[in-house]
Amino acid sequence: MNFKFALRLFTSSIGRKTIMAASGLALAFFMLVHLAENLLLLKGEAAYNGWVDFLLSNPLIPVAEIGLLILFLAHIITGLWVRYENYKAGGFSKYEESKSQGGRTIGSATMIYTAFALLAYLVYHMIHFRFADHSVGFYQMVTEAFRNKLFVSVYVAGALALALHLSHGFQSAFQTLGLNHDKYSFLIKAAGYAVAVSMILFAMLSVYFLLGMDLRFAPLSAPKVLETVIN
Repeated sequence: MNFKFALRLFTSSIGRKTIMAASGLALAFFMLVHLAENLLLLKGEAAYNGWVDFLLSNPLIPVAEIGLLILFLAHIITGLWVRYENYKAGGFSKYEESKSQGGRTIGSATMIYTAFALLAYLVYHMIHFRFADHSVGFYQMVTEAFRNKLFVSVYVAGALALALHLSHGFQSAFQTLGLNHDKYSFLIKAAGYAVAVSMILFAMLSVYFLLGMDLRFAPLSAPKVLETVIN
């Protein structure tokens, strides 16, 4: 892809929607991978730190980080651009179908709000871990964050916003890319809801550590749960 083609793609209405959809699907895949990484916390410190050490020693990680940054920027910029164009036109994009078409849902109606919520959460998340104490090890750093009620509250809100955003954005991206079809549209919709619901595992994981349930996987007694929540 040469620069002129990329520029034409970015500056055309169809091109921007295509970039928004493709980058959105790529980011959804990244979130599934990130979720799998976080679930390693359940296997303990050795497993999680071992995975992080593998990533940090991989020479391709800096390239992947740049690619991830480009995906985020592409999705954010084109998303805001498309939203502005729709606002000027006084209509809806494929991401926000009108109620008369039977496609208006909570997910589609709140896309712009969950988008801004996710952007705010992303900034908070990056700042938090950028200034966290890395000397204690990554497992300890993450689990200590999950024992902070303020962090977990923001984390849960971010996970729920992500789930709501993907509940509509995932299937709409396929429609924008022309990959939807009556024969298998229900599968795409089901996959979209499955991906969206899986994002709630982020929230459940943080609450799991907040309540101290990671302590040798021993169930908490009722008084211990109340003490953890109240204090």
